[in-house]
Amino acid sequence: MNDNVEQIGKFCTGCRACEQVCPKNCIMMQSNDEGFLYPSVDRDMCVHCGLCLKKCAQSEEVESKTAPIEFYAFVGKDKDELFRSASGGVSDVAAKVILRNAGVVFGSVYTDDLEVKHIGISEDSDRPRLQSSKYVQSDTGNCYSQTQKCLETGQNVLFTGTPCQIDGLCHYLGRDYENLYTIDIICHGVPSPLFFKKYVEYMGREMGGKLIEYDFRSKEKRGWGT
Repeated sequence: MNDNVEQIGKFCTGCRACEQVCPKNCIMMQSNDEGFLYPSVDRDMCVHCGLCLKKCAQSEEVESKTAPIEFYAFVGKDKDELFRSASGGVSDVAAKVILRNAGVVFGSVYTDDLEVKHIGISEDSDRPRLQSSKYVQSDTGNCYSQTQKCLETGQNVLFTGTPCQIDGLCHYLGRDYENLYTIDIICHGVPSPLFFKKYVEYMGREMGGKLIEYDFRSKEKRGWGT
C-alpha cells in the first residue's frame, strides 16, 4: 500500500512540506546516495490521512502555463552591497525593506561547515549571510512552519528560494497571505549537496587546511561584467 508521499519518487524536490505537515510526525527526510533529500515514511505510525500528498506540490499535474505580467531589469544602487550580491541584488534590496518594517526574511546561508540551509532572520546585521547565490540544494529545515507562525502573527515575510521551494511553501500554507512576499530564484535544477561537500573537502586537502568561505560567483577579480 503506497498511499503516501513516497509514491512521488524521483519527482520529489526535497522541500519538506510533507514532513512538516504530517500530523503523526512519521515522515523524515533522508539523503540518498547522491545527497538529495527524499521522504521516508514510518508505515507503522502512518494513518493514511493523505495530507502529505495533498500538500505535495509535485503530486499535481501542471494544468497551464501563464506568461509573465511584466518584465523589469534591476540593479542595486549601493555599490558595496551590490559587490556582495551574485547579480543585481534585487533580493537583498527587498530584504532590507522587509527588515526595516520589522518583518522576517527567509533565505539560504552557509553553515560553519559550508552546508547550505534556509534560515529566517529579523536583524539587518544578518542580511549579508543571505547574499550571493549558492548553487546547491538548500535544506529548508522547518522554515515553512516558521513562516506560517510569522504570517499568523501579522508580520511581513519575504521568502526567497527556488521555484519548487516556493511552490512547496504555498502548498504547505494552503492559502494566500497578504503579508507574504516571495522571490523565485530560477535555477534550472540544483547540484547535489553531497557533491559540493566532497568538493569542499577535496579543496581543503589540496590547500592543506579547511575551507571557511566559498563564493560561487565572486566579483572580486573580474567584477560583474562577466
